[in-house]
Amino acid sequence: MSGKSSPVTLRRSIAITVALRLALSVLLGYALVALTFVVPRLNSIEPPYTNLAGPVGVAAYWVAESGGAMGAPIVCAVMIGVAVGRGGLTRQRRSWEAGVMAGVLLVVLGGGAYLNEHVVKPIFRVPRPDIVELAHTPADAPALRMSAEAFYNMPDKAARSAYLTDVLTADALNTAKLDPLVRRHWIAETGYSFPSGHAFASWTIATFFLAMAMMYFTGRRMWAFYLLLPWAVLVCYSRTILRVHTPTDVCAGAAAGILVGLAAFLLARCLLGRLEQEIAEKSAE
Repeated sequence: MSGKSSPVTLRRSIAITVALRLALSVLLGYALVALTFVVPRLNSIEPPYTNLAGPVGVAAYWVAESGGAMGAPIVCAVMIGVAVGRGGLTRQRRSWEAGVMAGVLLVVLGGGAYLNEHVVKPIFRVPRPDIVELAHTPADAPALRMSAEAFYNMPDKAARSAYLTDVLTADALNTAKLDPLVRRHWIAETGYSFPSGHAFASWTIATFFLAMAMMYFTGRRMWAFYLLLPWAVLVCYSRTILRVHTPTDVCAGAAAGILVGLAAFLLARCLLGRLEQEIAEKSAE
């Protein structure tokens, strides 16, 4: 008997190794997200809270933006560039890989964001912690001037943001410690809270690219993909530090992102496999 492994056995061994490495990495990252329940100043529903007028609040704002509607596509574009920039690929192969990854991510991130905002969040109707805070503080004259329930009964996000613009004035007693960037963020983020869309997007991206990298890449380039995990963790931290999400929100969003990221990876791998098969068949003709 030959001591060589068959191609099928080799592929299965690689897949198992990748799955174990990916599971270990992702579970470690997710455990760090869960620390938002117990670490002071990361928990948005139990004081002490982070000072949102200082540099930590501003840094949290920019980290959150990196996982939002503007930042997430930029992160995806950069990582696709890193992925297809590896050596040994033809120009056609680079184009195919970039197109497949971009198309899959567009579908899962765009579709996931739409479902989260228009289906999932309205089902649970969980108010954001900053809105609950404004509805109860200061105790003698709450800044929101109404209950959180009444606030969310406004017609839409635009109406709620317009109302907050009038309420969250710079000289308001309970918002005097908000940096202008954070105040603007509170005014913009008036949808429901559960689950976190930023956590979902960042963990979808991190899981997808790390799985792709483990399957197809080696060498120092891998560190660029591993850095996506602490980035995704920091995006989750930024949401609770800014008090626009609870630990439950970010943990649920991260869990959904991990599952969708894995599904996106499997879809992209299937599409790339079909392209490879077509190339092989054309070459054999």
